[in-house]
Amino acid sequence: MDEDVEEQNPPFNQPNSVFISGPAKTENTLSGSINQNNENKNITFWDNNDIKQTSKTPPWAWFLIGLILIPLTLSIISILVLTISDSDFFNEEYSKNPPERSEDVIFEDEYFEVYIFTISSRFADIFAEQNYWDLNIEFRSTADSHEWDSYISGNYEYIHQNSITDDTGMMWYNTDIHDNSPDETVVYVRVIEDTVHVAIKSDTPKPTYVHYYFEENDGAGDSDTLFWGTCMIWPITIIVGAIWGFRTNRKSLAYGILTSAIVAIIVMGLFSFLWFIGW
Repeated sequence: MDEDVEEQNPPFNQPNSVFISGPAKTENTLSGSINQNNENKNITFWDNNDIKQTSKTPPWAWFLIGLILIPLTLSIISILVLTISDSDFFNEEYSKNPPERSEDVIFEDEYFEVYIFTISSRFADIFAEQNYWDLNIEFRSTADSHEWDSYISGNYEYIHQNSITDDTGMMWYNTDIHDNSPDETVVYVRVIEDTVHVAIKSDTPKPTYVHYYFEENDGAGDSDTLFWGTCMIWPITIIVGAIWGFRTNRKSLAYGILTSAIVAIIVMGLFSFLWFIGW
């Protein structure tokens, strides 16, 4: 009879016994096991885990980034910024067509041939209106040669060269001749609206080219700011990049940046030395 009861109520189906005591003091105890981290890493809260950051990029790649890619990027940025600033700061106007022959003029009883160059329509409004400008007249027999060239220059309306009058009382300016020109070269010039009149001796090859170069009045401060800003990009990037590389455990990047800086300093020092000794 007892065996039948035990078969109907097997031991594993019986509920665990619970002892209910009186108001006596009891202690609750948690039992079990703690699953340890597979890599035995010390996990804490508040993002203060003692786990080193790892990177999927190999160290040699970080080194090449610091050695080549970052300096190359800085070089491209510097060239673009300086090119843009120069394009806004320096300006030129050129003669468009070959000169036209005009009537001769007389200076101190000597005849001079006159050639007239036409420049852009805005030339009449911008001539002698800048802090610095110069007007160049040249003769070229080939594209790469300068048989003679001369110029006048000034600051605003003040012209550095001396003036001279022809036999009709018209005022011209006696241009300065560059060193590579023949000693007997004499060139006079005057500006009328958008044309440049050039007077030369009959035995002097006729001029082939005129251009007007000038610097914008309000661009000097901006150009200096861009220049020094571009120069400061390099040391700032080197310092910040090296610190970031060490702080983020990307030491190869930091070493690459520092190596490129050392190489740049050596190259600039060698270039300066060769320039100083006149190499």
